[in-house]
Amino acid sequence: MIAPPLSGNGDFIKLWTGFTIARVGSQITVLALPLTAVLLLGAGATETGLLVAAQMLPSIVAGLFIGVWVDRLPRRPIMIWSDIGSAVVIASVPLAAALDALSLAQLYVVSFLGGAFAVSTDLARAAMVPSLVGRTRLVAANSRLQASSAVAQVAGPSLGGILVQALTAPIAMLCDAVGFIVSAIFIAAIRSAEAPRSRETERSVWHEVTDGLRWVRQQPIVFRCITAIALANIEWFAVQGVLVVYATRELGLSPALLGISLAAIGPLSLLGAALAGPLTARWGLGPVMIAALFLETLSRLLLPFASGTPVQAATVLGLSQALLGLTVPLWVVSSVSLVQALTPEHLLGRVNSATRFVGFVVAPPAAFGAGIVGDLLGLRPTLFAAAVIAALAFLYLLLSPVRRYQHPTT
Repeated sequence: MIAPPLSGNGDFIKLWTGFTIARVGSQITVLALPLTAVLLLGAGATETGLLVAAQMLPSIVAGLFIGVWVDRLPRRPIMIWSDIGSAVVIASVPLAAALDALSLAQLYVVSFLGGAFAVSTDLARAAMVPSLVGRTRLVAANSRLQASSAVAQVAGPSLGGILVQALTAPIAMLCDAVGFIVSAIFIAAIRSAEAPRSRETERSVWHEVTDGLRWVRQQPIVFRCITAIALANIEWFAVQGVLVVYATRELGLSPALLGISLAAIGPLSLLGAALAGPLTARWGLGPVMIAALFLETLSRLLLPFASGTPVQAATVLGLSQALLGLTVPLWVVSSVSLVQALTPEHLLGRVNSATRFVGFVVAPPAAFGAGIVGDLLGLRPTLFAAAVIAALAFLYLLLSPVRRYQHPTT
């Protein structure tokens, strides 16, 4: 039986639209939050690294338990209330700034709570997509979601940089808060009934958490892919932890020029999202993942060598971001589709949270550690070390059986 086209699936379109609006706003905050710390509160690399670490901490501390929650409860309400929660915590920043009460401590709390709501939303969405589109349309659905991320990566940083320069960073974050409210409205309009999940077989929360971890450990291909991305995430979050400080203080980029440079990820992300389906069909999921990590390595090798005038340095930074634009959708579409296709429906929340846990447990120490190393040894050596780690992740996957993996059914 041929699955109907996604364009005729009204509920998926609502989910996709809400996701797109929220993601554009979130990309504004990705830039505006650290710029608030740097420009208004005088934060350095250690402080911005701690901001990134705080955002990722919920994936480690609470992510596994949120996965159990996602498998026990209806997923649509989880997404709605998480969007509303995100709007409230983000809106607290411009409110505190207006009252002259803003502090780094508040930004850490906002980063942590925003990360917790993001984990809830992402896990619920990933578990809900297969029931909305069917498992035969997963690559197509994930490609569309990733295309929206690409649009957000163009619109968010460039718009964020302009808004920060024109209105200040805290005011720019109001756009993100509004976006989450609009997203919640679209999710609330979804009418597809969720499959009931029996509570009779539920055990303790810890037993349900270990079910997800055990399933991941018993799937060799999935486990190797997650290990590779955990290694790659060390360098990813190390770079995120110091990039704003590096760009503004060492390269001399203005907020607007930094936003435009970061937005270079978007056009290539659109291309990557469009190519993900044809390439996975032609090469297989494993080779596409390996190609993605190779592109990420090239991207990271460029960063330490950015120099010259602000425009020249911004060009190098933009080229690095453009390579990431191909990396992210190729990796996300292939790896997420693989996990969704292989995982039983009743385990989707826990398995997604387990894969997220393994992949992101490295994020807080990587971001915070990079900030400390950047302050002690310099930002360029820190970025070069991150590039070496990216190369190790690529080689690990290249030399594993993943390179021969074609499709979940093979």
